[in-house]
Amino acid sequence: MPKMLTTCDKLMTHFTVIVTAFLLLHCIGFSPFTPLTLRGVQATPEDEAVGKWAMQFGDELWELAQRMTKSQEIKAKYKEYNARVELKNGTDLIKSITANVGRMFSRKMEAVRCIQQKAEAVNEEFEFNYTYAAENYQYYSSKFSSFEGNPAENLTEGMMEYAWKYLNFTLNPDTHFYNISVDTEHSSVHVPSNIFDGARDVLKTIMWSETLDDVFKQNYQSDPALSWQYFGSDTGILRHYPGLQWQKRGDPENADIYDCRKRSWYIETATCSKDIVILLDNSGSMTGFRNHVAKFTIRSILDTFSNNDFFTIFNYSATVSDIIPCFKDALVQATPENINVFNDAIEEIKPEGYANLSVAYEKAFQLLKKYYIERRCNETSTCNQAIMVVTDGVAGNTTEIFEKYNWGNGENGTMNMNIRIFTYLLGKEVTKVREIQWMACLNRGYYSHVQTLDEVHEEVLRYVDVIATPLVLQNEEHPPTWTHSFTDRTYEPRANDTGTRLMIAVGVPAFDRSYLNENSTKRARLLGVAGTDVPVEDIDKLTLPYKLGVNGYSFVVSNNGYMLLHPDLRPMSKKTGMLNPNYNSIDFTEVEHLYEDLEPRQSGESILLLRSAMVQYQSGEFKDISVKFHYDDMRRVSEEKQDYFFAPLPNTPFSLGIVLPSEYGKTWIKVGEEVLKNKHMKVNISDYFTGDNWKVHPAWVYCKYHYLEGHEFKTPEAELRHFLAKMLQNDWKWSEQYEEDVSDRDDNEELNCGRITLDEDAYYCNKELVHLLIFDAKVTNSSYGQWKFANDEERSLIEGFGATLRFVATMSGLTRWQFIYGEVEVENDQEFGDYHTAAIDETWYKSAILQHHQERTESFVYMVKHANDPMEANELMVTASHAIFPRDGGKEAPACVVGFQFSHARMMDRFFNITSVDNCNGCIKTCTSDEIECYVIDNNAYIVIAQNVNHTGKFFGEYQGDVMSAMVEKNYFQAIDVFDYQALCRIDVDDSSDAQSLLHPIRLFSIGWRWLVAQLFWQYARVKWWVDGAPFLEYSDEIDDDYEAVPDAFPRQPQRPKDVSDDGKLLFEMKKPDPVYEPCDTRSRLYVLQPNSLEDINDYIKVPHSRPFYLKKIPNTNLLLVVVNVLMPSKGMRLSTEPERIEYDKEFPCYKLNMSFYERRRLEECFTQHPEEEKYTYCGDATALRLDIVNIFMAIFIFLLTRYLRT
Repeated sequence: MPKMLTTCDKLMTHFTVIVTAFLLLHCIGFSPFTPLTLRGVQATPEDEAVGKWAMQFGDELWELAQRMTKSQEIKAKYKEYNARVELKNGTDLIKSITANVGRMFSRKMEAVRCIQQKAEAVNEEFEFNYTYAAENYQYYSSKFSSFEGNPAENLTEGMMEYAWKYLNFTLNPDTHFYNISVDTEHSSVHVPSNIFDGARDVLKTIMWSETLDDVFKQNYQSDPALSWQYFGSDTGILRHYPGLQWQKRGDPENADIYDCRKRSWYIETATCSKDIVILLDNSGSMTGFRNHVAKFTIRSILDTFSNNDFFTIFNYSATVSDIIPCFKDALVQATPENINVFNDAIEEIKPEGYANLSVAYEKAFQLLKKYYIERRCNETSTCNQAIMVVTDGVAGNTTEIFEKYNWGNGENGTMNMNIRIFTYLLGKEVTKVREIQWMACLNRGYYSHVQTLDEVHEEVLRYVDVIATPLVLQNEEHPPTWTHSFTDRTYEPRANDTGTRLMIAVGVPAFDRSYLNENSTKRARLLGVAGTDVPVEDIDKLTLPYKLGVNGYSFVVSNNGYMLLHPDLRPMSKKTGMLNPNYNSIDFTEVEHLYEDLEPRQSGESILLLRSAMVQYQSGEFKDISVKFHYDDMRRVSEEKQDYFFAPLPNTPFSLGIVLPSEYGKTWIKVGEEVLKNKHMKVNISDYFTGDNWKVHPAWVYCKYHYLEGHEFKTPEAELRHFLAKMLQNDWKWSEQYEEDVSDRDDNEELNCGRITLDEDAYYCNKELVHLLIFDAKVTNSSYGQWKFANDEERSLIEGFGATLRFVATMSGLTRWQFIYGEVEVENDQEFGDYHTAAIDETWYKSAILQHHQERTESFVYMVKHANDPMEANELMVTASHAIFPRDGGKEAPACVVGFQFSHARMMDRFFNITSVDNCNGCIKTCTSDEIECYVIDNNAYIVIAQNVNHTGKFFGEYQGDVMSAMVEKNYFQAIDVFDYQALCRIDVDDSSDAQSLLHPIRLFSIGWRWLVAQLFWQYARVKWWVDGAPFLEYSDEIDDDYEAVPDAFPRQPQRPKDVSDDGKLLFEMKKPDPVYEPCDTRSRLYVLQPNSLEDINDYIKVPHSRPFYLKKIPNTNLLLVVVNVLMPSKGMRLSTEPERIEYDKEFPCYKLNMSFYERRRLEECFTQHPEEEKYTYCGDATALRLDIVNIFMAIFIFLLTRYLRT
């Protein structure tokens, strides 16, 4: 029998319970001395009334959503058809993707090597008869041939005599080549405007390179995905396949200035990475014409640099100074924006004083020495380092400096850095020519005497051949070089298209091996560069986007940390339609926004470690990285965790990475052999794709013919239907675009230039994606039959909200939609499926997945279009979406998103009907009164319903800024700053100030002087054309006659310069200038709901300096009901989510200086020295003075004598 408790024991037990309860209440934030209504335990009548409004509105929306989408029915189908939820292995996935892309890259490199191999062999054996060729040879000219029988309008009257040499073209639009009219039977030749195609070496190159057509066609027939193929010669000619018309005629403003030798694919292949210091003579003699030539020379030099090069410019007179102060004592990367900064700075330099070249050399050598040591050039690899001197003369002897840095043997602190020196002597009346020539010749460089502007282009390009000499002399390896991205010059945007086509190129050097022959001139020469373009979108298609899933993505990073591929890489501004000047040097840290509390342009440790690993060509993974995940054109944001996986792309400077959401990105829906399964069940898979109200993702590859030309389809859906029918045939076989091949392996050195060509009807498919698509079509098919109302109650509910359309989008890229009341066909009418084709990439799809992940409840996301977006229909519609996550084996995966659209006006009416009901006997005014304002806002604080309909789609903080600020303070919303480092900001131009400045006497004198100079240049050019018959110098150099002058039969009139002011505007023209934009950084302060903080809100929310308000979550939605007491005073605060320009303490580009020191990887296989280089090179001339053997011995004698006298 249990012992009875005593009275004392009972009292102690009660006391213990009371104390425990007290402590618990204290711990959770309650005080027994606080009134009950302030503890959040009991709601006030007002709060209950607002809660009833929210509850009723939410319940009706939930019922509407269920009836419209039939989400439970679709979810059940996944279980019925045995959908398997499987884990993704990020490591295996990145291996699979890099193998796909690697095979494609291997084929491109093989094609280019075949061109290079053929070029070297043909050039070596080619026998050339100039007399016969000049009188009889004909070729396809990209500029001067007749196209489709149209006469060659580009030919001047003097050139018509030579029109016979240009063969007629027959061009046809080709689907593969973006519907450009091309000739796939022939290549054609582009000759730069300043090169005469009848010059000996130019004509010879055109003739022997014609045999490359066989290789071009073989490459294309074995890999029909090949883009443009070409061979760029050192003579300046470009043979490209297929043949095409270079540019449209009749456009005098669109002058042809193209020269393949100045393209990045050519120069990077020939020279690899370079460290260059340019010394600009800024002494008093460098005025007038010489000053113009000097600036033009430097601009031309900078045009030859690429992202792999580093440079700086010093201007020197009595002293030496950095042109850009914040770049002091540093080489900066040759990005487009850095080059533009230097070009602008050069324009501001004013010559003065006398020149001290020795001081300039000392500073240049010191700077290059710093990088020579940092990059361990003497230990691990050689470096391409050079000094370029632009001057009108030299005074004094600089031998001591060369002995110290470039000719030393390590004794007495001397070095042998092997820095090349290139000298550009400007002007016709020059002195001490031999001294400046020897500076170049004794330092493995080249001397150029630039007398006119016409000579600048050719003289600048000569340094490329010099730096390429060791590469040519080694005569064994032909290292492929991959460029950073560039825009396709053939791209023509369609209507409403604000994008552009990004390409990368791979080039392989070809060598002129004639120097090895006994009877040759003993000059080692780069024959040219063979290359092909690769559209960046072709890389994206091979990254299995369906398997990465919603909010997952792939990206490609270069050895410099720059982006080739990334969903947030925006080369073209959507707002302005302008190309971002720095689009091909956007850094990894500028597109990946980690969730860190840092100021703009500051990068945290995590992002730099990730960047470093990829730049250094490593494989690895970084998991659970917190990021600012922005979407909907940077207007919505969420804090998310992501997993990064990355690996190098073999034989390229690139690394490929993938991102998977850490939570829901680890699983996916796996299906079986759907084609065979349906065959066995006697089901025609095409029956799942009837009607026209469905789309597939336009950017994904399901099945395609290798040869697009001749296999055109009006839509991707028509193409899919075609292949679905073929799959039912007995001879159907699955094939991949790039099948695995032994010759594609990294360790295979044999070149396969005879690869089997593909049949005209050869095709390829993504088998896994097609099976997934068929499964999704089967799951959703029955739910999208003919619509029938279940009962009158359902009809009344749907009609009451004006719901007209329902849809579903799946992870396989399938989108279906259905009109509830049938569809009225209107010609050229745009409907839901025309606006929303991208399935998992649509904003409503992303939002639904995020909503499911964040709230873990059955809810719908409701959105209206942003106020800045165009209307999709005649009236404003609300889009609702809901994510379906089937479960299997204790795991769930995002399978699809269902949704519907309904009338915003009807939703608004229903809301105000509900909120006009008094639920508490007048304890609170209804939403129809003037004392309160009621809003429905979404989880990013954009207004869905407001009493003023014009506020719909705008940010809530624009109208109730103090309330929005209070919600952030109470942690109901979180404010997240998102930085855009690819923005373009408008520069305000004050028209009145320009007009007034024209009246100033000094201003008028400046304009008049510039006008006079322009006229003198024009008259000079006219005389020169009349005298020389050509727009450039007729070279008398016996060493190199590659660039002969155009004969008198080819007169070309110079274009008279327009009368312009110094700010680039036509004088006295009153036309309003077009908007001017410049690159800038912007900050957008975005907001995201914190749903867990909304619990226990039971009264007016009162925050100092804010109107009191009620806040209620509308159940089963992403919406909030906000009721604001407008009778109370407001601060009138206005918040905005619009991007605002960031003003830095430092000027551009100094605020980006830290990025110049980010980690980069130098390119390998760079040949910078060869022991026999001096035997096979020339280093320039001085007014036809050849550096013969006597001059060489004289230079050596002077050098030894100088050293002897100093000892």
